[in-house]
Amino acid sequence: MARSRLRSTMKPILAVCLFLLSAGSIQAQQKATEPQTKLETFQARTGAVVIKNYSEIATLRGIGGTVTVTSFEFIDAQTGKKEYGISIEAKESGSLEREGRAYVDYDEIDSLLKGIDYISKVDGSQSKLKNFEANYKTKGELEVSVFNDREGIETGVSVGRIGRVGVYFKPEKFQEFRKIIVDAKAALDAIK
Repeated sequence: MARSRLRSTMKPILAVCLFLLSAGSIQAQQKATEPQTKLETFQARTGAVVIKNYSEIATLRGIGGTVTVTSFEFIDAQTGKKEYGISIEAKESGSLEREGRAYVDYDEIDSLLKGIDYISKVDGSQSKLKNFEANYKTKGELEVSVFNDREGIETGVSVGRIGRVGVYFKPEKFQEFRKIIVDAKAALDAIK
């Protein structure tokens, strides 16, 4: 009889716990798909004609794939409102060949460049521990990293919220990536 009462008491508690867990999961999924940048918000608009002008600046081959940087100008055809920024598209090579894209709003590009400059200087001397990793992340889920492994210092670029896509570079290639971002910003400055 005590078992029966325990089971009947546990059922509502279990139901409430399952409900709370599923509600949290739904909120996390919704947040993962909500636009995080002005560019994402602009192109997600409905009931409006959005003109997307763009120039591919360069593609950089890395370890395990490529990264392509593109400059964008989005225009609302009715209001003439414009948004500017860049995208970083990563494509993994190999058996999966996954790809992903992250948008960086124009007003976030300088912060990204400063973040790249800062993490490029990290070399592990900041700690007595054996390994290190330094990351900079944008609102649109672009993450740039510097870290060490058995072969020395490596860098990485990854994009995406779910199922991140990453490409890795030697430090000198990482500086090429930075220069491509500078060139992408200069392309936008020329049309603003």
